[in-house]
Amino acid sequence: MSGTEDDPGIPGAADAAGTVAAAAPRDPASRPARRAGGPVRPIGDAARDRIGRGLRLHYAGVLALPVPDRLRTLLDDLAARSDTEASQ
Repeated sequence: MSGTEDDPGIPGAADAAGTVAAAAPRDPASRPARRAGGPVRPIGDAARDRIGRGLRLHYAGVLALPVPDRLRTLLDDLAARSDTEASQ
């Protein structure tokens, strides 16, 4: 992901193998067991915001595409079933 003038990118977001550390849950009780291989560093709010902006920029073209007719039909059918089940 290349940065822009406003957003210089996400330096150090991935290691040499291309993997990115997962964000630590905010609730310590819901924290998963630590994996072998070293400590997990939590991602700060600023880094999380940069990652979010980068993902939105990266996928903006995909989000602008129209929803295919077949998928729209399936979504409409699902919504109609949900409405019917909710009213019963």
